[in-house]
Amino acid sequence: MQTNKWLAGFRNPWFWVFAITTGLQVFRGSSKDTIIFSLCTVAVWISASGILGNRFGKKIEVNRAWTFWGVVFFAVALTVIDRHGYIHGVLVLAVLPVVLRLAWYTDTGPKDKPDPRMSRSRTLWTILCLGITAWEFMANILGQFAGSLKIYPTISVLIDPLLDSKYGQAAFVILWLALGIGLLRIWGKK
Repeated sequence: MQTNKWLAGFRNPWFWVFAITTGLQVFRGSSKDTIIFSLCTVAVWISASGILGNRFGKKIEVNRAWTFWGVVFFAVALTVIDRHGYIHGVLVLAVLPVVLRLAWYTDTGPKDKPDPRMSRSRTLWTILCLGITAWEFMANILGQFAGSLKIYPTISVLIDPLLDSKYGQAAFVILWLALGIGLLRIWGKK
């Protein structure tokens, strides 16, 4: 039985997404990104394998006022503080355990069958995400071989000039936090 649990971790497609991305970071020579994606790969494998059992707990209902003020704080802080700085990294790492706890819970109960619109939407998002992923992977690999990030630009190379301005940084932070709230379904109907 234990062997099946170990194998289940490898059957999860997200394990392979993170493992391949970790390999790409090794290829790029980015030690920080290699560490980040390695930890994510291990975390996904542990979750998918079920070796920790049912220890993730149930979904937490979040207080809307705390959520609002937390988002306002991080929006202001991440906009005012210089990107890629030490304090910026500390703030992102400080919120990481909270986000992981909100996103990683034991999902129990019956699942609703998606209606056709949701199925079409899921298919379109999957195609979009796979296209962007293929672009990023190819741009990284071809850029490494060409010795230039400008010839085969990644998305970050394209949007960095916008994010280097305070207005662009503010818009991105607000969009990033809003998407996070949406994906975590924190602001759902009560």
